[in-house]
Amino acid sequence: MSRILIKKGTVEIRSNRSDLVEIEPTPDGAVFKFMKGILVHITDANMPIHTKDLMRNAHNGFSKGSLIFELDSYDKPVTVDAT
Repeated sequence: MSRILIKKGTVEIRSNRSDLVEIEPTPDGAVFKFMKGILVHITDANMPIHTKDLMRNAHNGFSKGSLIFELDSYDKPVTVDAT
């Protein structure tokens, strides 16, 4: 089963990949939209646009595999685990 892990500092959020509906960039970070109306708003005014694009593109472009979001890293914010 594909999973999702969002890490920011010492906080970790885990879920099934199928529960993640969308990742939407915002002017002050990004919003992870999950099933059942759950929103996780990451506030980071310094997050570059290319970091937001990498996160959204990984979610949209890789339909299989687990996604690991390391939001403290602007250059490599997401890793795809295809196993």
